[in-house]
Amino acid sequence: MQPSRQLTASVAAVWLATALLVLVPGYRLEGQAWLGRLDMDPLWMWATCAGELVLGVAVLLMKPRAWLLGLQTLMVLGFTVILALLEPMLLAHPLGVLSKNLPLLAVLWTAWLIERDQGLSPRARWLLRIGMATVWLTEGLFPKLLFQQAWELELASTLGIPFPEQFVGALGLLQVSSAVLALSLRGRALRGVLLLQLLALLLLPLMVCALEPQWLWHPFGPITKNVPLLVGTWILWRTSS
Repeated sequence: MQPSRQLTASVAAVWLATALLVLVPGYRLEGQAWLGRLDMDPLWMWATCAGELVLGVAVLLMKPRAWLLGLQTLMVLGFTVILALLEPMLLAHPLGVLSKNLPLLAVLWTAWLIERDQGLSPRARWLLRIGMATVWLTEGLFPKLLFQQAWELELASTLGIPFPEQFVGALGLLQVSSAVLALSLRGRALRGVLLLQLLALLLLPLMVCALEPQWLWHPFGPITKNVPLLVGTWILWRTSS
């Protein structure tokens, strides 16, 4: 499968998961709570999920197109702006419920550039590199260094980690450093950093879901959005020399 198809399939997985997980009662309860804050009827949740289901199938079956790219970009930006205005601290959520939308957009635009340039051109590769580094920068800087939150500190305490504030801060420094290294290194050193990021993208969500499985079906998709991150990082690792 070509890189552009791998990337679009990973985004389609996010749309499809967000749509189908509405069948989970916990998803509906959380979604209804947020719709209530917007004074919107719960039927909007079903309508939105139906639209995301159609969109996911279209993205999965079609090659990247400008109109499809524009539609997805508007939807991602629209959800991000609405939720950020409603609850600004979502921008600094430890699981990146909104900040992961930035690398998601990078994946979408990279796939379109690959199709347009007929290959992984330098600009497409740099866009993907920046997008994949963004998640480590935002999740390291905001929730761990600038705006530490009770949920993540309690999670660290649950794992038996002493001095949770210092631990979370140190983890944030590691994440920010990995973002800088992923943008500055080349060759084997870059591949080493990307490999560590791949492992973290796999292991950290598994750990979180083992302790608090409700995040797996949360309407904002903090776990399902890791799929494009994994695919994008994998492509960068595979094509780095």
